[in-house]
Amino acid sequence: MIKIASLPTIAAALLAFGLSAAPAQAGPNRTWVSGHGTDSGPCTLVAPCRTFAFALTQTAAGGEIDVLDPAGYGMVTIDKAISIVNDGAGAATIGTSSGNGVTINAGAGDSVRLRGLTIEGLGSGSNGILFTMGGNLAIENCVIRNFAGTGINIVPSTSSSFSVSNTIASNNGINGIFAKPGGGIVTGVLSKVTANNNGTGIFAAGSSVTGASLNVTIVDSEASNNGNLGVVAGASVGTTAVIVRNVVASGNKTGLEADGIGAILWVAHSVVTGNGTGVSTSVSGIINSYGDNDIDGNKNDNFGVLTKLPMH
Repeated sequence: MIKIASLPTIAAALLAFGLSAAPAQAGPNRTWVSGHGTDSGPCTLVAPCRTFAFALTQTAAGGEIDVLDPAGYGMVTIDKAISIVNDGAGAATIGTSSGNGVTINAGAGDSVRLRGLTIEGLGSGSNGILFTMGGNLAIENCVIRNFAGTGINIVPSTSSSFSVSNTIASNNGINGIFAKPGGGIVTGVLSKVTANNNGTGIFAAGSSVTGASLNVTIVDSEASNNGNLGVVAGASVGTTAVIVRNVVASGNKTGLEADGIGAILWVAHSVVTGNGTGVSTSVSGIINSYGDNDIDGNKNDNFGVLTKLPMH
């Protein structure tokens, strides 16, 4: 007679070899972190985890990590669609003296959302947020400061989109916000953004990869007191198109600049004042003005060609 082992016996045998008798679970769609939490278990509301990095491993793709109280939650590398959200619990901080605060290397169709975070570089961190791959990145109500490199570094290798709103990028050594596609078409919107006291405030750069293009809209924002440029559209290969509306560029070495073949900057209803140079073009870059801007009070208001366009 052939004896058939019972299901409990089979399950026990599988577990003995490190296997599971049931399909692996994807994890909950919502998890929580707390300064009083512990990095163990499924990061529930009553038993939260301590760091974003651990909570990410417990959260299903497309899910959300919520902050319960103010604390430092550590560096995190994001490899899937996720939202990390702090809605008024106090300062949810990511601090690092080396490397990147948040690294995003997700799937080509994945959406990543960061809200209500303070990302601190302590004077020597590399980048606050480094976005190398993903379908969409949304940054809301964040502060990114004191990085030796760039506050928000958007360098996707494939077509993607991004938005930054109600966010401050300040005291970063190279750029406050930098966007440069490595391939494909990248589109972005910056709304109610402050880029203050960086090397360059906002830098949209056409890719070195032939055929890549970058389209950025900047509205209701400020680029001030940056050591080099306030807002710049730059291109060596490919096309960079930047539209600026209701933007203040003040206290920079140069307020607005279009630099390179394929670099086009449209300017509407904006204020450019108190800079060393107000607006500048170089290497066939183009600045188009709708004629409703205040460009005055700079050491040199206009160094380059400013092309006036009709209002539509």
